[in-house]
Formats: sequence, C-alpha cells, structure tokens
Amino acid sequence: MEDRPTIGVDGGATTSAISMGARTKRPLSLVAIPVIVISVLVLVFPLFVPSFISSLITKMMIYGLFGMSLNILWGYGGIPSFGHAAFFGVGGYAAGILALKVGISNFWLNLLLALLFTAVIAAILGVPAFRVFGVGAGATNPIYFLLATIAFGELLSRMAIAMRPLTGGSTGLAGIPEPDLGFGLRTTASTYYYLVFVIVVICVYLMYRIVNSHYGYALRGIHDNERRMQALGYNTWLYKYTSWIIAGVFGGVAGVLFAYFGGIMAPNNLAMITSDIAFWLVIIGSATVFFGPLLAAIFYVGIEYFASIYLPERWPLIFGAVMVA
Repeated sequence: MEDRPTIGVDGGATTSAISMGARTKRPLSLVAIPVIVISVLVLVFPLFVPSFISSLITKMMIYGLFGMSLNILWGYGGIPSFGHAAFFGVGGYAAGILALKVGISNFWLNLLLALLFTAVIAAILGVPAFRVFGVGAGATNPIYFLLATIAFGELLSRMAIAMRPLTGGSTGLAGIPEPDLGFGLRTTASTYYYLVFVIVVICVYLMYRIVNSHYGYALRGIHDNERRMQALGYNTWLYKYTSWIIAGVFGGVAGVLFAYFGGIMAPNNLAMITSDIAFWLVIIGSATVFFGPLLAAIFYVGIEYFASIYLPERWPLIFGAVMVA
C-alpha cells in the first residue's frame, strides 16, 4: 500500500487535491490512440515532403519539447518562470563545448553529460530561487521570483559572452559537428529527424508518467492550494524544487537537440528572448492541456517561417499582433 500523509486537518478536503487529479485521469486508450496516429503521420512525412518541411517539423518537435518542459513547472506546479531558456541554453552549450572543445563526438555521451550538467545548474539556481525569493505560500512577493528567473538567464547569457575562448563570445559557439550516433549510423537530415522524433516521444512519455503519478497530483495540489498541502504533511518546497530540476533537465534535452540541429548556440539562447518562446507556447497551448505546448509549436514555427520569408523585418510585430488578437 502506498504511504500517504493522512493529517486530519480540513477533513473533508484532505484528499481533494490528490484525488481530483486521479478522478480526472483519462483512460490510456483516449490518449494513446490519437498519439499513435499522429506519430505514424510524423514518421512518414519525410517520405513525401521536401527536406525543408522535414526541417520545420524537426524544429517544431524541439520547440514543443521546450514548451512542455516549462509546462511541468508552470502548468502543473503553478511556478511561472521567465528564465527557462537558462536550461535550454546550458544543455545546448554543454553539448556543443563537449563536441568542439573536448572532442567527444559520441552523441549519446554528450547528451548524458550535458543533461547532468544542466541538472547541476538547475539544482544550484533553484536554491536561491525558492529559498531566498520563493513562490507560492509564504513568499514575500511572487514578483521577486519572476525577476530572479529572468536574472538567472541574463547572467548565464553574459557569462557566455565573457567566456569567449570556451563559448565563442557574442558571436556564439559555431561549427557544432553532426552527431556521431554510433552503431554505424550515418547522420543525415533524415536520420536526425527520426532521432529527434524518438527522443521527443520518449521525453513526452516520461513527462506524461510524471504528471499522472502521485508526484504529479501533488504538484497539482500545490498549484491549487499550497497551504492545504502543507497541512496534509507535504513538503511543498521539496516538490517545487524537484519540479524545477525536472523541468530544467527536459529543457536541457531540447537545448541539446537544438544545438545539433542548427550547429550553433548563441548567448540569446540563454536569455529571456528565448524564454519567451516557451512562455508563449504554454500560453497558446494552454497550461491545462498536456500536449498543448507541442501543438502550439506547430502554430508558432509555421507563423515564424512564413512571416520570415515574406515580411522578415515585421515578424516580431506580426506574431505580437496575432497573440493580441
């Protein structure tokens, strides 16, 4: 039997935050069937569409994963962050530095080391974020937390500019080589498309399991009523802190994939301008819909592509107008 706090405060609502999530859990078939259909369509796309369309879909998948990683923190934990690009950029820069400066060509080893480094950075930044500034019940002022998350990203961006021999400075870390997948696989645009697809599917599955576990229901309870969860005996600080790290790691995966996709990482990939992408994906896709940010990435990348072709100088203005409308 699963251990669960059973403090009898507010007895009628002792299990409401957790049981509500359990009651609203959909049958697996309702989720699996559309996911399988969409996955099959994505798998066969490269066989029938031009290569630039495949590249667009690859970017959609990477951005979708980036947005979904923030949604764990914000949509489920109720912890908004304007500095999520810090983890996206750290993952990408770490993979690029390992490949270019250290000489590790194996993609899988680079991915593992980059994610370990991202987790460490997230753990370090999470201490002042939650201990000093705080968010939720007991926080002095939630705006301080938001400002702190912005500062983290901007600080790392400035560090990337200052550490020119390692990071390439303001021009970015260019020339990231194609990933060596091992197993005798040759890296092509098509191969990388399927690599991104497989990794995104695995990450989405893991995130789905997390948010629909007891841990995920506790996060929802903290989102809805943190003081009640504290009364029930939950260490809400620990839940928020670990969700910060988990979201950071998944954001780091997106960053690694993005680094190999474009072959370059720039300081802006750590700053708020990139965090805004994840922010808008959660807004467009709805923080209450698990696959929302992934679907929103299709919309975002599509508008970005067509606007950058026909009205390149007006792309930010067009996107802003669409969002307001």
